[in-house]
Formats: sequence, C-alpha cells, structure tokens
Amino acid sequence: MIQVNYCGYNYYNTDFDIIDRPKGSGDYLLLYFLTPMNVLLNNKLVNAQAKSFLLYTPNYRQWYQAVKRFGNSFVHFNGDEKFIKELSIPLNQIFYIENTSKIQEYFRWIENEFINKTIFYEHQQDANMRGLLIEIARNLRSSDTCVVRNTRRQEFEKIRYQILGNLGHNWTAEEMAALAHMSTSQFYAIYQEEFNQTPKASLIEARMEYAKYLLRNNSLKISQIAKMIGYQNEYHFIRHFKKRFGTTPGQYRKSF
Repeated sequence: MIQVNYCGYNYYNTDFDIIDRPKGSGDYLLLYFLTPMNVLLNNKLVNAQAKSFLLYTPNYRQWYQAVKRFGNSFVHFNGDEKFIKELSIPLNQIFYIENTSKIQEYFRWIENEFINKTIFYEHQQDANMRGLLIEIARNLRSSDTCVVRNTRRQEFEKIRYQILGNLGHNWTAEEMAALAHMSTSQFYAIYQEEFNQTPKASLIEARMEYAKYLLRNNSLKISQIAKMIGYQNEYHFIRHFKKRFGTTPGQYRKSF
C-alpha cells in the first residue's frame, strides 16, 4: 500500500523561497511546479519551467528555489517500490508531459483525503496515488510516442524528397527501402501510413505531373521526356500517362 505522509495542492510559498533538505525528506516527493524554479540536481543548477515535474527518491538531496513566485503541488509518500519502478517514471530529474489537467485533479483529491481522513481514507489514498502515478506514466509514454512519430515523419520526408527529387532515376522498391535501412514490406507500410499512398504511387504521381509541365513548356520529344522522368521505355510512359489523364502525351501537348 502507498501511504501519503504530507501533501499540498496549488500551494504557494513566499517569493524566491528556497527548499533545502541536504539528506532528502526520507520518503518519495513528487513535485509539480506551477512556476519556474531553479533546481539543484547532481550538483548542477537546472532551470525547471512552469508545469514541470520532479520525483525525488528517499534520501536524495532536495534543493529548489523559485525564480520569483513559488507555486507547486506536491505529495510526500512511501510504499510499493516494485510498482513505482515498474512505471519507469524518471527519478531525480526534471520532466515534462503534455496533459496536466487530470494530474492536478489527483493532487486535489489526495489533499482532500489527507485533510478529511474519512472512513477507508488509507485505501482511497492508495488508489489516488496509484492513479496519479499511472496517469503520469501514461502521459510520458504518449509523449515518447509522439516524439518517435515526429522523428520518423521527418526521416521519411527526407527520403521522400530524395526519391521525388530524382525522378530520372530508375528506382526499385528495394532501393527505396534501403534508404530507410528497412525491409521493402516495412518501408512500404510506414510510408503509406505517413503519406496515404505507396512509394510507387508517389513516384508515378510526381513523374506524371512533371511530364505535364515539360509537355506544356518545351519542345522536347516524347521519348526524351520519358527518359527524363525515369522511363526507359517510351510506350510504358505513354500508357501510364493515358491511364492517369485519359489522353496521350502528344494529345495533351496539342491542347496547349
């Protein structure tokens, strides 16, 4: 069972106040900073922005000072080391999550139980603390997923730019997948998830649009245009063009 030793919801100290516990508080301390703080971690001063979190382990030095206003929600607690470890919440370091509104509700509920101590409050506090810590852990995983997805998107945009920026190259599925160091099936699946079309479809679309531009703006032969956009066979290009636009390249050119 997790026991709450002390807590505070939306609690404000005097401006520029300092908390300094050289040997820690002897229990876990979860902090949610409502205002910017300077925090000493591993003998280095770290700036913690408003809406940041810090989970101190027992006996770890606690030193933090408000940059100006001192506002925080906090809870000192003990118990269930295995559960806390399983959640993989960062310890003794500043971290941030995107959605904090529900977490603040947990701090409010925990303070209410701590003050009123109604029947079965120990069990309710255990449930509140588990809910609070799980909510933080879930948000952290959601944030990590977002970062991973954004990074993946950026990498695939670079690959897409490389492919579509070289339309004259005879791209194979294996060659495109190699740019991402993936198997062909994995590359195709992720590419389609990111861009809502296969790499091949993207390539054909870009080639056809560029072909239209070339047909409108210069007197190159159809065979030359075909080679410029990666077709070794002129008739293969003509078939693709007609299938896509309902007219042959020659007919399209004459319409201008």
